[in-house]
Amino acid sequence: MPPSNEITLVTGRQRVGIHQALAGRTLTVWANHRSVHFLLDGHLVTTVPSRLRPEDLAYLTMRYGARPVGPEPAPGTLPRARSGTAILAAGEPVEVDRKVLREGIVCLAGGRHRVGFALAGRTITLRPDGHLMHAIADNALMGTWACPVPADRLGQIHGARTATSPLPPPPLPAGAIRAQRKVHASGRFMINGQFIKLGPRHAGKIVTVVIKDTRYRILHGEDELAVRPRKNVGPITRLYVKGMGTQRERQVSAEDKPSRKS
Repeated sequence: MPPSNEITLVTGRQRVGIHQALAGRTLTVWANHRSVHFLLDGHLVTTVPSRLRPEDLAYLTMRYGARPVGPEPAPGTLPRARSGTAILAAGEPVEVDRKVLREGIVCLAGGRHRVGFALAGRTITLRPDGHLMHAIADNALMGTWACPVPADRLGQIHGARTATSPLPPPPLPAGAIRAQRKVHASGRFMINGQFIKLGPRHAGKIVTVVIKDTRYRILHGEDELAVRPRKNVGPITRLYVKGMGTQRERQVSAEDKPSRKS
């Protein structure tokens, strides 16, 4: 990246400013007619809307040896009409990253909105849809408020991109414990002597079981697959613990041996 902190993709067509801390570093550019992604050593630096036309992409191929690549490294920016206006379906949410100020406030669409002191200093993802606005951090839903931005202005939010994944579940309460199990080919797994049936389509998946007092929540990634009653309230020793006051390492016990049932 040049000392000017600006990268010119096509003269007169698109120029992008990059943080000065990256001056002198080599960035990889992923571009199409909709989005331009900048990466450093495989990590996303920023994404901006593309102003490039098909002939511009052909020029980059001839001039700089641009090559075809795989899928986008990050969600693309919003599709836009030739006039530059973002195209959004009714009720379609967008996502945007914002850093929470020390007062627990984020700046969005020219306004200041409180999300809580607990998130101060962190970069969170806001997902407004015109009716509600959700805050996401560490793959957990941190809060939901009435959307401060009207639906017809969502496409005007700086840095907005298409929301491509479902909302994650809320974070675990303090002290909550998770266990991991692999789903058998029959679509079942065992925890604490109890068979949980999910169905053959989930065979082979590594699922996370959130252990509650009276029930189990079964998750796969961010998706909740099922909620089942907990029939045996005795202690569970074979698990990976991820909770307050517990070890990060795997807990090894006499029960923690390979088994066809668990």
